[in-house]
Amino acid sequence: MYARGILFGKMKYELGDHSFVRCPENGLLADVEFKTKGYFGGTYNAIGGVIKNERTGETLYELSGMWSGEMVAKNLKTGKREVLFNATNAKHTPPIVRPLEEQDDRESQKLWYKTVVAIKEQNHEAATDEKTKIEDQQREEAARRQREGIEWQPKLFRRVQGGPGGPEEGEEDLDWILAANIDGPTPDAMSQQILSIAPILKGQTPYSRSRQTNASQTATSSYQNDLIDFGQSSSSSVQMTQGQRQHSQTQAPLLDLQDENAPGEPVKRVDTFTSDLD
Repeated sequence: MYARGILFGKMKYELGDHSFVRCPENGLLADVEFKTKGYFGGTYNAIGGVIKNERTGETLYELSGMWSGEMVAKNLKTGKREVLFNATNAKHTPPIVRPLEEQDDRESQKLWYKTVVAIKEQNHEAATDEKTKIEDQQREEAARRQREGIEWQPKLFRRVQGGPGGPEEGEEDLDWILAANIDGPTPDAMSQQILSIAPILKGQTPYSRSRQTNASQTATSSYQNDLIDFGQSSSSSVQMTQGQRQHSQTQAPLLDLQDENAPGEPVKRVDTFTSDLD
């Protein structure tokens, strides 16, 4: 995500990155690039990409258009162009999010709330100040981790284990992958697996883990308030205060994943650090 016009001009957000969608069953890969506008040319919201057969290396379709408008797929064998999707008249589905008061201070919507409010009010000075506060805190925390030899570790993701024979062979172009298995036999079972990863719905109890990622260093308690949860607790198990324990005992989870009457199968989740199954 890129923000243009923070210091001058009209404020505008842009998407700029690659998105990969793979189908292991038929060996197809869609590589979609979200393009950013150039300084001297181009347009906003443009996409480009290809659909190819990874088994043969053959490129089957070429993708073009705008993600906010019409997207076209061109068959490279026949030259025929078809509308893949037209977002112009598509109905927007609002995202389902928990109320701000239920969100953690480091969740994106709550973290960037003041910046977003300032942008909506067209107060560029306040937006820049709030954005700078967050970025400065990120830099300070990164510098402190570097001084103390703390390895950064995402809370919900792990590094891809690619390479020949690796469990994610062929996924080397991804830096991180979700540290959970979404492989339920039914949609209901997969929904339960997704909900077990992190709080999504209103009233859902958070699932938290905190671990030390460098055996030679013990992180101080100040890291519990890092801008990103880096999992730097010195314990190999979940650490909770007495108040948190009382809370977890009195507040029932959103879904009883072991309920014999619950749809689908019990949730399986691979632990990021030990590969144990939950």
